[in-house]
Amino acid sequence: MMNHHDSWLEQAAGNPASDPRHEPSPPRRQRNASYQLATRCARAGSGPREAGRNASVQPAIHQSAIFDLGAPEDAEAIFSGARKGYAYSRFGNPTVDALARSLADLEGGHGAVVTSSGNAAVLCAVTAALQGRQGPLVTHPDIYGGSFELLRILADVYRVPVEFVDPADEDQWFRALERAGAVLVETPSNPLLRLIDLAAIVQHAKVGGAEVIVDNTVATPFNQRPFQFGADWVVHSTTKYLNGHGDLIGGGVIRREPFTASHRSIHKNLGGTVNAFDAWLVMRGLRTFTLRMEAHNRSGEIVARWLEQRPEISRVYHPSLDSHPQRELFGRQMSHGGGLLSFELRGGEPAAIRFLSRMQLIVHAVSLGGPETLATMPARSSHRGMAPDARQRAGVRDGLVRLSVGLEHVDDILADLDHALRAET
Repeated sequence: MMNHHDSWLEQAAGNPASDPRHEPSPPRRQRNASYQLATRCARAGSGPREAGRNASVQPAIHQSAIFDLGAPEDAEAIFSGARKGYAYSRFGNPTVDALARSLADLEGGHGAVVTSSGNAAVLCAVTAALQGRQGPLVTHPDIYGGSFELLRILADVYRVPVEFVDPADEDQWFRALERAGAVLVETPSNPLLRLIDLAAIVQHAKVGGAEVIVDNTVATPFNQRPFQFGADWVVHSTTKYLNGHGDLIGGGVIRREPFTASHRSIHKNLGGTVNAFDAWLVMRGLRTFTLRMEAHNRSGEIVARWLEQRPEISRVYHPSLDSHPQRELFGRQMSHGGGLLSFELRGGEPAAIRFLSRMQLIVHAVSLGGPETLATMPARSSHRGMAPDARQRAGVRDGLVRLSVGLEHVDDILADLDHALRAET
């Protein structure tokens, strides 16, 4: 049965504020109504202090596959849903549920489920959003490479109709949205940091009743609040900024409205659930999330502006830059540009390879959002599974370098970039 600790946590999912550039405050009826985002993150997974309770300050790890069902009548109440309880960790786990409540709180949604990876989160959300729908899943060509490969499998193996439409062609994009079965977008996109107007997407998708799924992994709820613009679902790779330590693989799905029994059945039976220890690691990361994002945002913008001044570089992709073609949309939709950026060297692919080989502090590795600054060539890593012509349509050139700016001192990051770039002079 849910105790007072769990009940207080379940109340943590608040509605987003009207201004996307300010932190959300939960409804006044909730006990943590006055708490800012940083406070709620610092206490992720924890309940209120109670005199004499002697509870652990850190959330517990319920690392168990099974739970004692008690008497037959207790088991019946749990399995029927008449009473909150646990039977098997694929169906539910107290530690995993605590993380789900924290994720819902962060995004301002009504509920969340936790998955074993970001791709599992996308699969869960797409399956739920397409349930009972007839139209295609509409997305864009430069969606994250892992998501692109997943959608290709869904189309090839399960015959799910998927349409890749360029949002830059507004007439074609809006027409596709209006006849869609569901919509999946990533904004900013990875690795080119292109933005998609969420308010416009929702307006056109609702013409045909399609639900909108937003991959908010790159932006994070610190920098962008999709539910404020009417999105129905938000997905995350918790591997990235939310965990922030590069030591687990995980994902999450948050819904603006309550999850239905059918939605939860989809999550349970697709099999992409997570274990208690990984869920606990994400909650540990959430406790420093806002502090880390302040550093990522600050250093990301400094590095992006510095790179723009380098003669070896032909173009830098970061939404905070004045040169970004969607700078006005950035001002309306995001509060900060984040710690992810990409750039192209004038020497193309050979120059990019030399750059990676000369790095000393920066790590040549995939992923993003961790404490280390990471660099990689997407065409040879995250987007390698895309056919060359599909990569070209997405704008991912062979010599593109993606940089995830970490938590090192920004002067040290710039010094290493300078050293690696000087090979081109």
